[in-house]
Amino acid sequence: MTRTAGVVAGVVLCTVAMAACGGTASTSAARRPPGHGSAPPTSVAPSPAWRATHAAAAFAAWRLPFPVARAALTSRSGDPRHVLLAGGMLRDDSSTGRVVEMDPTSGRTTRVRSLAIPVHDAAGGSFAGHPAVYGGGNSTEQSAVQALVGGRWRQVARLPTTRSDLSVATVAGESLVIGGYGRSSVPRPILGQRDHRLRQLGSLRRGVRYAATAVVGHSVYVFGGEVDGRELDGVQRVGARTGRTSVVAHLPRALGHAVAAYVGGRVLLLGGRVAPDTQTDAMWWFDPADGRFTPAGRLPVPVSDASVVSDGRRVWLLGGETPGVTDRVVVVAVS
Repeated sequence: MTRTAGVVAGVVLCTVAMAACGGTASTSAARRPPGHGSAPPTSVAPSPAWRATHAAAAFAAWRLPFPVARAALTSRSGDPRHVLLAGGMLRDDSSTGRVVEMDPTSGRTTRVRSLAIPVHDAAGGSFAGHPAVYGGGNSTEQSAVQALVGGRWRQVARLPTTRSDLSVATVAGESLVIGGYGRSSVPRPILGQRDHRLRQLGSLRRGVRYAATAVVGHSVYVFGGEVDGRELDGVQRVGARTGRTSVVAHLPRALGHAVAAYVGGRVLLLGGRVAPDTQTDAMWWFDPADGRFTPAGRLPVPVSDASVVSDGRRVWLLGGETPGVTDRVVVVAVS
């Protein structure tokens, strides 16, 4: 939860889609294939309508209304033109409750009602059909689930324990709470939300915080993350229906605080930290069909702790740390 690495690092809006200019994916395989004992990833991804091969990143012409990192991102009815950027960390390391609705395709933003509890390192999803923010931290970790109901943010539930630095992925109308940090531990239980209840659905093979996540079909992929100030290289696949988790691959390099989006039949992994004080501008393609990584180009600057949204052809990184908290927006065109 603290500023020192040691978001959600990036919070993925999984209900949607989900470099220096120009980034062409290489055909070479990553240095590490799925390791011994890894579950085969074959046939877990839906057949894509098209296959992405190129990713070109540049700064968008517009900026956020204010610099912010580690914010939660959710949407109204899964529409990428109506995303809600909620909470986050400001340049003075304080938590904010500010919420803005934005259309990343145009950069138009509108301020809406503030959160009931200001938080950063929270995760966005849905709760009983309402946009929601799970957990997070301010002076300490929080367990509150805040939902936008009747035009106001209300505390509608509590997580079983406090959690910041977590991820939330929404699959078939159910939000899955994955990873995070709870004051003195990195919880492994995966929570599933349906209607007005939270229940344990399964457990991670390894607890992580600051991981990147992406929804592919009825699976959630959990990339890297951080534990005890050390970045991780494992890729865990969570079955959204069963909660069963397996390690299916390894990153080319240990990585935390990154974000990911599923576009064109592959997952695009963007930015993050390769060490607590070292950010990266690298982008990687991950193919769920064979569990391999290939280079996808570079971002305009190294960035971590951003929020991410995709419309299926473009990916936007909103704010984050470069290394200071920024209001810049990076857009990645995928083809």
